[in-house]
Amino acid sequence: MEKQSKNKKMDKVVPFPKLKERLIEKGLDALTNKKFKEALTLLTQAQELERGNHEIELGIVICLFELGELEEAKENCLFMLREDVGDYFHVLQIYVTILIQLGQYDEVKTTIEAVLDDNSVPPEYVDSLAQLLELSKRMLKVDEVEIEPEDSNEHMTEQLQNVLYDGEMIGNQIAVVQSLKELNIRKYLDILVPFLAMNDKHPVVKTIILQLLVLNQVDSEIEVEKFEEKIKVNPRELVDPSMSPFTNQVLSILEEQLQNDNPTLFETAKEIWLQFLFVLYPFTLEEEDPTMYAATLHLYSAELHGLEIENRKLEQIYGVSLFEIKHTLDKLEKVERFLFIE
Repeated sequence: MEKQSKNKKMDKVVPFPKLKERLIEKGLDALTNKKFKEALTLLTQAQELERGNHEIELGIVICLFELGELEEAKENCLFMLREDVGDYFHVLQIYVTILIQLGQYDEVKTTIEAVLDDNSVPPEYVDSLAQLLELSKRMLKVDEVEIEPEDSNEHMTEQLQNVLYDGEMIGNQIAVVQSLKELNIRKYLDILVPFLAMNDKHPVVKTIILQLLVLNQVDSEIEVEKFEEKIKVNPRELVDPSMSPFTNQVLSILEEQLQNDNPTLFETAKEIWLQFLFVLYPFTLEEEDPTMYAATLHLYSAELHGLEIENRKLEQIYGVSLFEIKHTLDKLEKVERFLFIE
C-alpha cells in the first residue's frame, strides 16, 4: 500500500518551471561556442521533455555531425524529414551533406532526384541541390571504374601509361592512381612525376598524385604545372592546404560573418573554399588578402543559394571593393570548373 502511494506521488512529479527552455538556451549557447559534447547532453535532456522541437532536433544533428557520429546524425535528420520538423529543405541539405560525408552517393542521388522530380523545391535551393546531385553522379562514376589487381609490375606500368597518357577519361585516371595506395609507389615515379609537369593534364588528377607522394614520404624535388604556372616542390615538405594559417584565416573571417546568421551559407562557403584549395594544391595563396577571399566566398555562396547581397553592404562588411571581389571571383570560378569530372 505504501509502495503504491509512493508511485502515485512520483507520477505527479513535474519538471521545474521552464526547464526545457533553460536546457535549450544553455544547449544552443554551448553549440555556438563549439562545446559540442556539452551541447549534445543539454539538448538531449531537452528532447526528453519535448520531441519534435525544431531547435532541439537541429541542434542535436549539428552536434552529432561535429562529433563525427554521422550515422546517428543521419537517423536524426531522417526523423526531422519524415515528421516535417523545421525547414524541410534546410534539413534536407544537411541530410545530403551527411550522406556525402558517409560516402553514400547512391542515396544522395536517389534522394535529390526524388525531390527535384516533385517540382516543389524553392528557387533558392535548386542550384545547390543540382550541384550536389552532379557531385554524387561523378563520384558514382569513379566508384564504378574497377582496376584489375595484377601481380605484375610490368602490367601496372603499362596500365598507368595507357590510362594517364593515352586515355581521356578523368574518372579512370583518378581510379588508377588511387589503386596504387597499397603498392610500392616508388616503382611508378617515372610515370607519375612527368605527368605533374604537363600543362594539358587535369589538376585534380595531379592533386591526387601529389597526395600519394606525400603519403609515401617521397623525398625529391618535383616540378608541378597548374593554371599556366610552375612550381618545384618536395612532397615530403608539403603541408595539407586545409591546415595552413591562410586557410584558417579565411574560415575565421567567414565564421565571424556567417556562422550565427546563416550557418548553412557558412558551410557552403567552407566547402567551396576547401575544394578550391584542393584543385589549386600545391600552389598556395599565402601572399594574398584573406579578407578578399572571404568576401568572394560569401558572395559566391549567396549566389548559389539564390540570395542577393547589396554591393555596398558587402564592401562595408569586408572593407574591400567590388572590383577586387569580381577579380577574385573570376579566379575562383576558373579553378572550380575543374571539379566537374567526366
